[in-house]
Amino acid sequence: MPPAILNPDRIPDSAKPLHQMNSLLDMGHFPVLVHAGATLNVLITIAATRLVFSIYARNTLALPLWAGLVLFLNLMPVLVLRAVRWRAGEPMPTVEQMNFFGDQHRFADWVYVAASANMAFWIALSWCAYTLAPGGWTLPAMLILALLCTFAPVWLRLFR
Repeated sequence: MPPAILNPDRIPDSAKPLHQMNSLLDMGHFPVLVHAGATLNVLITIAATRLVFSIYARNTLALPLWAGLVLFLNLMPVLVLRAVRWRAGEPMPTVEQMNFFGDQHRFADWVYVAASANMAFWIALSWCAYTLAPGGWTLPAMLILALLCTFAPVWLRLFR
């Protein structure tokens, strides 16, 4: 049975071990520093995409090659940590206790697919925005939009 990625009737369990996450709603329980790290990663990628776009905008292969490189670079630490630090039977931290650097290799595989799709979305959206509106305001607008969206779980916690 596939994971229940989005089920509005399901109440997320913040005490759930990382490898047992089965809903995008579980990500709302990550520590603020984890959200901040993920948001910073997206913001840096959007800015780097602007630089790559300014150099390779006319190359039709640039966008897919750039997106592939970013996804590879984002997944490489996970693959290395799984090869080096993964131990069967090792105690898993809960979603609320995870560490951004030390535990990023412990998620269920579907979480990496969702994170990669999210990053690909921001790269493609940025590339399209830079194509349609090449003015100087596009990068700050993209950064503000990404900050609001990717840090949304933390904003929601503040307003509850």
